[in-house]
Amino acid sequence: MADELGPAVAALQRKLDEQLQSVADTKRTINMLLRMSDMPPMFPETENEHSGSVRSDQFYGKGVATSAAEYLTMRKQACQPDEILHALVTGGFDFDVVGWQEGDRLRSLAISLAKNTGAAGKFHRLKNGAFGLRSWYDEEFLKKAASGAAEVHARKAKKKRARAKAAKASKRSPAQSEANAKPELVKPKASQKVKNRPVVDQAVPVEEKTA
Repeated sequence: MADELGPAVAALQRKLDEQLQSVADTKRTINMLLRMSDMPPMFPETENEHSGSVRSDQFYGKGVATSAAEYLTMRKQACQPDEILHALVTGGFDFDVVGWQEGDRLRSLAISLAKNTGAAGKFHRLKNGAFGLRSWYDEEFLKKAASGAAEVHARKAKKKRARAKAAKASKRSPAQSEANAKPELVKPKASQKVKNRPVVDQAVPVEEKTA
């Protein structure tokens, strides 16, 4: 009898976990809005509310990608790197094995997840910085998103080169800039000077003889 009810109990347990997680997410949202209004939070934020019912040894002995994917599967939604990191800490992930210093774990995790994106990756990074499992999203849409991101990157690179070129031009010496700005005056040729010289009457006046 117990074996027959086992799958049903497990399914209801998963449903309950989802409901509890939804409640925890709603509480965190309310607390966030209150903080934005300079008001104290309404609900206490416990470890389980941050990590999504993670066991204390759930990620012990597992790799980064495996642990992050398992947590995202539990949450059934994309999460920010700091949420994933908190879950790894709660789940007993051994950061010493991967050599991550305590003050640099968030950055290292974000870099590790970002490297595991793309067509051959396990994760997909959304524009808001959250990471989800690539299998959740339509592949054709992801290809279009990647193409659009490549075009945006190319435009930014072009603008960056233009700014660098303008900055380099502005650093030229004042004398050089003045020389480039003022056209060089062309001196008239000697023949032109003679040709343009006013005509002077060269006749010598005859002195009148005195009586």
